[in-house]
Formats: sequence, structure tokens, C-alpha cells
Amino acid sequence: MGKIPPEERWKKHIMERFTALEQSRELKKLRAEGLVILKRKELFTAEEWWQTFSQRAYSPQYRAWHERCKTLGERFGLAPWTVEMACLLKGYRPEEQPHVMEAVWPKVRVVTESTDPLFLTRLAYEAQRLGLYVVQCRGSVETTCLYAHSAFIADVEPPPMPPSKPPLHSAFKIRVETPIMYPPEAANNLQKEAGQLFKELLRRLGYSFPQRLRNSRLVAMADQLRVADSQLRPGEIYDIIDATYGEEDWSSKDRQRRSTTKVRRHRMKKRLIKPRESET
Repeated sequence: MGKIPPEERWKKHIMERFTALEQSRELKKLRAEGLVILKRKELFTAEEWWQTFSQRAYSPQYRAWHERCKTLGERFGLAPWTVEMACLLKGYRPEEQPHVMEAVWPKVRVVTESTDPLFLTRLAYEAQRLGLYVVQCRGSVETTCLYAHSAFIADVEPPPMPPSKPPLHSAFKIRVETPIMYPPEAANNLQKEAGQLFKELLRRLGYSFPQRLRNSRLVAMADQLRVADSQLRPGEIYDIIDATYGEEDWSSKDRQRRSTTKVRRHRMKKRLIKPRESET
């Protein structure tokens, strides 16, 4: 028998919680109370469930019942809507629904401290296109920023880019939230996915950023390659060549040595020198 993927192991754990909920006496009691409040003898079909949303939402008795569903859900680590539908929806199979079942679930959020309304609007637009939400932080206070046309985001023109964007290092960050019991391997996979989303969001916002490079022995040669010098004066390239290859007669390979040294300096500049703010 093959090893169960971590994400599937988490889903199995949640389904065990749901099975325990189904077998509890409290669920049967809540179901009976809910049907009385809604003046029904039969459970809802899926179509009836969505058609009667307003009726349920505006009923004070139903809202009080919903709070009791929430309290019961917390005991089993399940979301209140999971308990609510388990009570009243005929043939409810939570694993086939688009809603999350658990009370606390893994989340990826875009977090920013920017107050520029134009930047926030464009950031929210691009983030929501990637399935993410933006959280604006002001000290200890957090607010979720929603793009105004989020319901039709695939059909609208993108909002204008601000005349100037925050510097790359302070524009935004990605926050990954995982429940305590979430499998470490699944959390690691989520972190990798978040890293890819972060790069894609940067690209869509017009930021340039250094690509990840493998470990290189050239890093230790940064001083020798004079990476900090923006330009070399005529003839200085040969000083670097002599320091790198010794003072042997390399006249037959002069062109190759110059080319190699220039390429090495270029690579180390990209790696070690941060892009200027004007380029971000």
C-alpha cells in the first residue's frame, strides 16, 4: 500500500471529525430544532437550500440557531456552515462541496502596509485573479482589501498602475497560515506554492527581482573580481585576469580570458548587488 499524500491525510482527518459529528446526539437535536424554526418536515434539496437563503438569513430565530451550530462545530473543529448543512441538507456530502469543512484551514494571504489607494486597488485586483486576498496592516489592526468588481474580475479591465510603486522590499509579503495539526509535508508544499504565487504577483505588478542562483565559488572571488566597481578603467580588466590566472603568458587565450572575466563579474553583480529602487 502506497504512502498517503499529506493533503489527503489531512482530508481524511477532517472526514473523521465529520463522521463523529454525524453520530452525535447534539446534531440530531439541532436538526429537529432547525426544521421547527423553518416550519419544515423534510430536509432541503440543494436547489431549495440556495433559493431560501434570504428567508433564513433574515430570521432572528434561525440566526440564533446558527450560533448553536457554530458552538457545536467548534467542539469538532468544523466550520458552522458544515454543521448547518449536515442538519438540514438532504444527501449532504461535504467532500463534494466547494466550501471548506474545517473551522480553521490553511490560508495564503498577501499582506501589505501600503496606504496608496491606487496601489492597493491594483494589488487587490491582481491578487484576487490568483485566488488570494490582500490584508492591509495598520499596526495591530488588519483589514481585508477587496477589489470592487471581484464578482466579475475575469471580465473587467485592470485598474491603472500607480505612478510610483512602493519599493520591492516593502511592497507586500506572503503569509502562510496552517492549523496546528496540518501535516508538515503539506505545509511545506503550501509554502512552495506560495513562493510561486509571490513571484507571479511581483511579475504582474511590474517588479523586477533577482532570480535564485545556486551556490557559486565565485562569491568568494567578489573582491578579486571587483564587483563593487560600477565600471573598470581601461586596462583594469587585465589586473583582474592576472590576479585570477597568475602572471603566465596567456596571450594566446587573451580573448577567452577577458570574456570569462566579464561574464563572471556580470553574474556576481546580478547576484550580490540589489536592484536600484528606480528599477523596481
